[in-house]
Amino acid sequence: MSSPVDPLNHKAYLPRWERDEEDRKITYQFCEFAKDGAHWESLRSAENARGILNIGMNIASIEGGQHTLRNFEIEEFAPNHYVVCCYGPHIYLARGSGSNAPARAKSVIARFHFSMVF
Repeated sequence: MSSPVDPLNHKAYLPRWERDEEDRKITYQFCEFAKDGAHWESLRSAENARGILNIGMNIASIEGGQHTLRNFEIEEFAPNHYVVCCYGPHIYLARGSGSNAPARAKSVIARFHFSMVF
């Protein structure tokens, strides 16, 4: 029997990000499944990514307001294939994966902007 899902603590994977050089922002996207997440080929490179992410980033919370994510973890999805995930009150924009997902959604949980100073 599976345990109940805590709506305030969804597990999400990081599949992609985009940098906007003009606004000095990075838009991160989260997804529901490890198979859809970005992967790193070494544990060291995944740890480096996690270290940057654990500085903290604000997302819109399902409870309203903002929530700061600082709890990123690394999972070994397959040999030499590491993914980064975290738990938080993510807001689902679309659900599904593979052929069940809307063409643009592909298991998107949340998109948010994280401002960085270069």
